Amino acid sequence: MDSETLRTVANLARKRAARECSGTHGDGMMRLGAARALTQLAVDLEVSAAELDRTSGSRRRRI
Repeated sequence: MDSETLRTVANLARKRAARECSGTHGDGMMRLGAARALTQLAVDLEVSAAELDRTSGSRRRRI
């Protein structure tokens, strides 16, 4: 997977986590703490994308 795709998925996860929902009106996943998991997933994906950019950039320079 390329870094742009990872960042796109991270943005989707952040948008889903940011949806406002109250304890009684939100869907079951949000009430069970999915927002925290989605936020952490977004952070992990961003870090992976940055690392992919870093390593692919260093590979290009060696060629």
